Amino acid sequence: MKNPNPVPPPPIRDDENTREACWDLPADPRAAGTARRLAREALTAWGMSALVEDVTVVVSELVGNALVHGRAPITLSLHRHGRIVRGEVTDHGAMWPTPLPACSDEEHGRGLTIVAACADRWGVEPAQEGKTVWFVCAEWRSR
Repeated sequence: MKNPNPVPPPPIRDDENTREACWDLPADPRAAGTARRLAREALTAWGMSALVEDVTVVVSELVGNALVHGRAPITLSLHRHGRIVRGEVTDHGAMWPTPLPACSDEEHGRGLTIVAACADRWGVEPAQEGKTVWFVCAEWRSR
């Protein structure tokens, strides 16, 4: 029988000010939904419910991009430092994300604009194989 929950639970590190969680995600269309659930659970456990909406939207967009444009394996990491969360989505694809202009009738091309609207900062850096797209969300960010 196939394991119905192949993703390990968080956290891998948990002390007073810093918490970290890391998950390997399947190269499956359901991975974005799994990533949203895992992020929501981690942030709630860490007492950071105020960031759940923004972080889950960003995680969903970045995991979706990794599934479509990247290459497995895909890893999601969340790092809490005080009241700040840094998220990372790593995949083994060579293509780096590029914001696209999207017209109102386009079905695609808005993901990175959504990421920029929900995160305080985001960027891309090379990984050992492929790339890591990272973002930062802070609780005190004005809306």
